[in-house]
Amino acid sequence: MADAVPPPSQNGSRPTRPPDVTVRFDRDMVAPSAARAALRPLVGEPDDLIAEDVLLSASELVTNVILHTGGGGELRAWDPEPHVPLRIEVEDHDPRMPHALPAARPGPGGGGRGLMLVACVSDAWGVLTTDLGKLVWAEFDRDRRS
Repeated sequence: MADAVPPPSQNGSRPTRPPDVTVRFDRDMVAPSAARAALRPLVGEPDDLIAEDVLLSASELVTNVILHTGGGGELRAWDPEPHVPLRIEVEDHDPRMPHALPAARPGPGGGGRGLMLVACVSDAWGVLTTDLGKLVWAEFDRDRRS
């Protein structure tokens, strides 16, 4: 299978205001848990339709940085206002683009499905190159799910 990374969607425009949440993380296996904890205030309502998907996606994207790059990265999130999707971004300093594996062919140790999960649970996602590496983003639209 070729890269399963879709091009940025029309929803993929970058926010212009500072993020509501920023978490810098090192190559440390507690980073996914720290990312989820930092995001919970944005999706903490019991009936929030996107909560589980946001937390799962953040955990997967942070884990990918830890496992597949030589360093850490930064997670940012925006939950701007009603009727605008919540957006998460995870940026790292490795220029290699991520590859998603087919569901029937997990990677060593059973991994390799992180981006496929993000693709399945987000309303839009993509990868952007940056001056220092790459940025993987995902958006979650409460209006589409209600």
